[in-house]
Amino acid sequence: MSDTVLGGPARAWHRLKSLGYASPFYRMTLGHGAPSGLALALEDPWEGDPERGNAMFQGRFRFAGLEATAPNQPPWRLRPDAPEWTRELHGFAWLRHFRAVGGTAAVQHARRLVRSWIDLCGDWEPLIWDVDVVGRRLVAWVGQAGFLLDGADEAFRAQFLESLHRQWRHLGRDAGSAAPGAPALAAALGLLLGALALGGREAKTARGLGLLQRELEAQVLADGGHVSRSPSRQMQVLRELVWLRDAFKAAEREVPEALQIAIDRMAPVLRAFRHGDGALALFNGGFEETPEAVEATLVRAEADGAPLANASHSGFQRLSAGRSVLIADTGAAPGTPLPPEGHAGALSFEFSSGRQRLVVNCGSGLGRDAAWRSAMRVTAAHSALVAEDTNNMELPGPGRRAPKAPGVKAERNQDDDGNVWLDVRHMGYAEILGLTHRRRLYLAAGGQDLRGEDRLVPGRSDALEREFRIRFHLHPAVKASLVEDGTQVLLGLKSGEGWRFRASGARAAIEESIYLGRRDNIRRTEQVVLSGRLAGDHVAVKWAFRKL
Repeated sequence: MSDTVLGGPARAWHRLKSLGYASPFYRMTLGHGAPSGLALALEDPWEGDPERGNAMFQGRFRFAGLEATAPNQPPWRLRPDAPEWTRELHGFAWLRHFRAVGGTAAVQHARRLVRSWIDLCGDWEPLIWDVDVVGRRLVAWVGQAGFLLDGADEAFRAQFLESLHRQWRHLGRDAGSAAPGAPALAAALGLLLGALALGGREAKTARGLGLLQRELEAQVLADGGHVSRSPSRQMQVLRELVWLRDAFKAAEREVPEALQIAIDRMAPVLRAFRHGDGALALFNGGFEETPEAVEATLVRAEADGAPLANASHSGFQRLSAGRSVLIADTGAAPGTPLPPEGHAGALSFEFSSGRQRLVVNCGSGLGRDAAWRSAMRVTAAHSALVAEDTNNMELPGPGRRAPKAPGVKAERNQDDDGNVWLDVRHMGYAEILGLTHRRRLYLAAGGQDLRGEDRLVPGRSDALEREFRIRFHLHPAVKASLVEDGTQVLLGLKSGEGWRFRASGARAAIEESIYLGRRDNIRRTEQVVLSGRLAGDHVAVKWAFRKL
């Protein structure tokens, strides 16, 4: 943990601990009791990317949106001005990419990197020995131990096992200092997987279970959604929990009840975030991910059940009819702290027909520079109404307390014919602009007719002439053309399918947009924008997507 996020006595205590950990005496206390082998083989169940493995084989290391090169030399002393880059490098999750490459050259190169890390970084130093980084590294080393040790010489085997044991002992002593959230979960996973692999470590197992249960209670909401409200993070945490559950089964130990309950709750919510193409919707810093990775996660979770249609605690609604899927952000629970990387995307939605996405949000700036991260978090980067070019909620930022989610009320109804209505009121603009925003959505039973209404109601006199824009960001595969008097737009899908968009109460235009739904590239696209000004006691804009 960095000194910059601590203050007063906490900072002094952190510095005192750091001095102790860096001392030769502390290093001596970690060095005894190293095992001659692992009691249990726990193979990483998730596939790697051979392309990324080949890039690292050539000395190109890309993490957190930055690439640094270290041809013919270890990368450990590379220190780009980005702590997250360093954390990912020293977390070793990328070992699975070498395993995906396969072959003798890949495993030998992976061993060389591990051996050089032990030689250069095997003693405590700040950041790369923070408990969350140690936890991630232990998860990776335990999961790739079979890959690394099968056919390895005795010297490497002894060096690897001794270092793994040293790191695990340090984590066992300091896991409680991990910050709540992702760091604490990483520390708990490393402690527990290390204990299961080493065998017979009951005290550390009990401590890890206590830490795990605390984080599950804090991170997994009552409906199974993750507190980050990010589909990508939902999948990542579910994958980690599934692996831990499978490790308990492999060790022939009872699966902790809280762990199994979390998996059973999270899987239906992950299904709810899937479009017809099998990948994920884009909310709160999430990426599409690959359909194969999402499917593998759900299959291994072994949690049956349909997608959760009404995730009221997480603040999402899923409407599906025919071949169409609509996923709407109905806002975090009122009064709850907003997630640190959350987006101002309340009342935004995504819409797909079959395997083709039509309406999307712009995506995620994670893994890119600060400007991109900020740009992707604003309301205008979402398919939502934007009043006065202002975000519809206050965004969390570094160095200050997370703001609370504004008031929201969502009602959902479905008739006997399968038509679905969603009515949402959001108070994000109430204090800053004096406006209440109400969005109504209707999806017909056949899935070929989506209608909406956006209504702004002023609550004070200075709100009577507010300007607004309603944005519908289009997937890059959709081609748009404005027709007639600017009230209609024809949308052509790559599959040959066509849709007509109509609007009343505002001017329609087609503008440029951007799509960051995938980690590897930025794509240009378009957006349909409805523009207008509040006049009188309210404004109501009606719009519809109908399949041709």
